[in-house]
Amino acid sequence: MTTFWFGIAVLSALALFTIWLPFWRRQKALAAASDAQVRKQTNLSLFNERLKELETDLAEGRINEQEFEDFKKELQLNLLQNTEQEDHVLDAKKPSILWPAIMSVALLAVAGYTYHDLGRYSDWQNAQVGGNDPHSGMNPDQLMQMRLAQMEQAVQADPSNSQAWFSLGHAYISASQYTKAIEAFDTVMSLVGEHAELLGPKATAMYYLNGQKMNPEIQGIVEKALADDNKDPSTRLLLGMDAFFNANYETAIEHWEIILTSPREDVDRQAILGAISQARMHLEQSGAAMGGETVAPEQAATTGKTLTVTVELADAVKAQANQSDSLFLFARPVSGPAMPVAVARLNVADLPTQVVLDDSTAMSPDMVISAHSQVNLVATINHDGSPAPTPGDLLGELNAVDLGTQVTLVIDTIVE
Repeated sequence: MTTFWFGIAVLSALALFTIWLPFWRRQKALAAASDAQVRKQTNLSLFNERLKELETDLAEGRINEQEFEDFKKELQLNLLQNTEQEDHVLDAKKPSILWPAIMSVALLAVAGYTYHDLGRYSDWQNAQVGGNDPHSGMNPDQLMQMRLAQMEQAVQADPSNSQAWFSLGHAYISASQYTKAIEAFDTVMSLVGEHAELLGPKATAMYYLNGQKMNPEIQGIVEKALADDNKDPSTRLLLGMDAFFNANYETAIEHWEIILTSPREDVDRQAILGAISQARMHLEQSGAAMGGETVAPEQAATTGKTLTVTVELADAVKAQANQSDSLFLFARPVSGPAMPVAVARLNVADLPTQVVLDDSTAMSPDMVISAHSQVNLVATINHDGSPAPTPGDLLGELNAVDLGTQVTLVIDTIVE
C-alpha cells in the first residue's frame, strides 16, 4: 500500500510540475525584462554621448561632413539593433498565478473524483476494514477446504515428505474425513516406520470413523502405540476421551495425568489440566455423571452462553426404551470438528427432563459451547451403555439450534 501511495504522489507531482512550468518561465522572463530596460537606457545614453563626441570632432575639424554622417548612421544602426532586442524582452507580460492555481485544483479534483467513482477505491476501503486478510469473507468450511487443497497439493508435489503427510492426516481429522486421515497416516508409516506418534492419531481417526466406539482393531493399534511409547499423548488422549464418554472419569483422569508426565514439548498441558478439572468436577457430582444432572434453568452457569434442552421420548418408540438405559445428549459445532462442545448423560427413567448445556458440560476448555452461536443437538438412548449409536438404539436430532434459547428435543427414531 505504501508503494501505491508513493506512485500516486509521484504522478501528481509530475502533473503539477507540467502546469506550473510555464508560469515559472514567465516569471523568469519578467526578471529578464527588468534588466533589458536598464540596458536600453544605457544604450541610449551611450548613443547620445558618442553623438556629442562626433559633433565636437566635426566642429574642430578632426572629421569632415561626410565622415560625420557615416559615423552617425553607424551609431543609429547599432542603437536600433540593441533597442529591438531589448523591446522583444520587454514584450513579456507579468504572468498571472490564477491560471495555474485553477488548473492545479481542477487536476486534483477530477483525479480524485475519477478514482473514487470509477476506480477501485471502495474495494480498497473494504479491504482496509476487513484487514489485510484475503480470506476474511470465507466461512470455516471454506477455509478448511482451502487449507486441505493446499496441503494435498504439497504432498502431490513431494510424495516423500513425511511431515507434510503427517500434517495432512491431522487436518483430515479436523475436517471429519477420517478415512483419508487413516490413509495419510499409513503413508507416513510406510515412509518412516510405525511409531507411537503416528499410531495414536491413526487410532483416533478409526475411533471417530467407528462412531466413537472402540473395537478390537483399534485396541490393537492402541496397544502397539503404548508398547512403543507408554506416554504417547495422542494415544492417552484417545483413551481418556473414550473413558470420559463412558462416564469412567477416574480412568480418564489417569490417562490424562500420564500425558502430563510425557517429556514431549508439543503437549498442551494447560488443555490437559482443564480436561482433568472437568472430569473431577463430574466425578464429584452425585447421580447422573458427566455433568448431566437435571437442573433448572435458573441453576445454569452465569458465565458464557447456555442452551436449555427439554428431552422427551416419542410415544411411538417408548416400547423400545428400558428404564435402565443410558441417554447421551451431545452438542456439536454446526461446522468443523465433530468433537462435542457439551455432553450430558441422563437416565431414561428421568424422561421427560430439562438439561442446561453450558461451558461446565464441556469435555475440554478448548471446545466450549459459548464459542459458538449455533450447535447441532443429538440425543441417543443406548442399550449397551456406550455413547455411539448402534442398531436398535433410539435417536433424536435438532440442527442449527441458536444458543440462548429453549428447545425441545424428541427422541423418535430407531437406529437401523
